[in-house]
Amino acid sequence: MAALVTAGLVAGSALPSASADAVSNKRAQAQALSNQIDALGRKESALAEQYNAAVLAAQSTATKVSQQEAAVAAADASANKAKTAIQSDAVNAYVHGGTLASLAGRSGGVSAQADGGLLAGEYMSTLASTQSDNLDAFHSAASTAHIAASQLQALQKQQAKGAAATNAARSATIAAQQKVESTLGQVKGELTTLVAQAEAAKQAAAAQAAQAVLARVQTGGGGGGGASFSSVPVPVGVGAAAAVEAAKSRLGAPYVWGAAGPGAFDCSGLIMWAWAHGGVSLPHFSGAQYSSTTHISMSQLQPGDLVFPSDPGAHVAMYIGGGMIIESPHTGAVVHIVPMYSWFVLASRP
Repeated sequence: MAALVTAGLVAGSALPSASADAVSNKRAQAQALSNQIDALGRKESALAEQYNAAVLAAQSTATKVSQQEAAVAAADASANKAKTAIQSDAVNAYVHGGTLASLAGRSGGVSAQADGGLLAGEYMSTLASTQSDNLDAFHSAASTAHIAASQLQALQKQQAKGAAATNAARSATIAAQQKVESTLGQVKGELTTLVAQAEAAKQAAAAQAAQAVLARVQTGGGGGGGASFSSVPVPVGVGAAAAVEAAKSRLGAPYVWGAAGPGAFDCSGLIMWAWAHGGVSLPHFSGAQYSSTTHISMSQLQPGDLVFPSDPGAHVAMYIGGGMIIESPHTGAVVHIVPMYSWFVLASRP
């Protein structure tokens, strides 16, 4: 190991300081741009999930609007029916009143006729009052239904406006990301040139260092055994195993906002598609996926479990074991397997 360190120092000393500084600075610039691209990607993914949430909300509101419009129509129909009944009952009351007067006349003369007329008048008055109350009630119901329908329609417009704003923000984020990616491409090109120049300058020193390392190894001075690693199988259900395999089968598929397979995915679309193959139906929104599954601690993670940032509505990925996740991250990227990010702090199990 000492020889390896010595070789590294020899190789490094052969590189001119100015050249080394230029390469270091350019690498730092490239790393900063790469970090910026990742941050923009996470932002775009969060906006995509906000859009998915808006779509779910709009669908629910549309159903309520349809139901309320049906209630309006029913209330209007009932009011019209009550109005017709009032008109019919008024005619019947008049006829009934005549019958009462006739009966009263046959049973007691003028006084009885007067009583019969009074009875008929009271009957008509009571009937008209009752039917009028019913009609007022139907009108009140219709008015209430109309107001509710109007409020829901206003909510629909507000949701559509919010979805449009989210879409605009996402487009701006993608444009910024593409601009940074273009700059990163230029920087990588410059870095390639600088590295090539540096490599040419240190070839002789590298060859000398390699000879020194070889000599140390041959004389037994290179010491140091290799580490061995073993993996412990994690028991998982058939559903989880199927979901993991389904997700892996989509490696390389492009990220497309709002897509849920099989050729393209956004982050929650990949999870929904994969777990459908594991026999579990999940909504197409990371926040809803978190709320509709069993919450677990990060220490309990098993392959197939879902991981989220502190805001579960911003992103989702699938844990596949060994500290690795599979995800569809953002526009310009594809479904890939990477080490789990430190900002994943929530977990759930479908």
